[in-house]
Amino acid sequence: MRTFRSLSPPLITILVLSGMTGCDREAERQRKEELHRQMAEEQRRESESQPPPEAVLNQVRSAAEAFLAEHHADLAVESSTFTPLTPNLFLVGVSVQEKARGNRYVKQLTAERLREKDDPDSRHIWVIDYLDPAKMRVLAERHGLAPEVDAIEMQDLSHPRAFSWGHSSWIDHYLLWHFLFARPNPLGYWPGQGFRPMAPGFRFHDPERPLRPEDTESFRNAGMAAGGRSRVFLGGSAWRPPIASGVVHGQGFYPRGSGISGKTSMGGVSRGGFGHAGHAAGTHGG
Repeated sequence: MRTFRSLSPPLITILVLSGMTGCDREAERQRKEELHRQMAEEQRRESESQPPPEAVLNQVRSAAEAFLAEHHADLAVESSTFTPLTPNLFLVGVSVQEKARGNRYVKQLTAERLREKDDPDSRHIWVIDYLDPAKMRVLAERHGLAPEVDAIEMQDLSHPRAFSWGHSSWIDHYLLWHFLFARPNPLGYWPGQGFRPMAPGFRFHDPERPLRPEDTESFRNAGMAAGGRSRVFLGGSAWRPPIASGVVHGQGFYPRGSGISGKTSMGGVSRGGFGHAGHAAGTHGG
């Protein structure tokens, strides 16, 4: 019987080379994945300190103005400020004047960007609501700020001191977080002038008395656990809006371009589109 001994070595060589090629491909895939991860992390690091895009700021501004027009028709909006805590969470101060009496003051609001559904292609919603301690606590937990803000508050309570403006309030704990973790400067908007950055330490609820660097010295340890970066931004979760299900407070507005295209009462999102009432508002410009 004839044997084909001469075929055995080439066959073994082919099998070995095929195995090596498979290993090489797996190693190449892993290298590409690691490179992609490093590039994404670098982009996140860079974007942490970048101001929000103007289109996003205009969406928030339009939504806040629409919220006030619907709930406070007696007020005229004069200007607005926006303090970005994360890409999906802003503190909003709206300077208003009472149309009848002429009194001026600042309406304090929050703007939160959510996903309508648990779907990467789901449309987003900006939810505008009044700022108060209980609601802000819920927002801080939902967006991951709560543990770091708690550390700042505990430091403040355990070592009470006077700040450059007097004594801190619960709002100042969030602004100290904003300052310690080098978030982008707040931005102001004036009709006819557009957006411009405010000075570091701007306190929207008390604009004449900003937070100064010396006010933050005793809180530095609160920002050192992750090398001076907030845990909110490690891993990229800060750029993924939470899902809207279960959010029942505030007024929701659908963004479109540099404005908004419609509104919904929160709690009605899961019923489709513009909520149970099915009403839609036209685009609100500034």
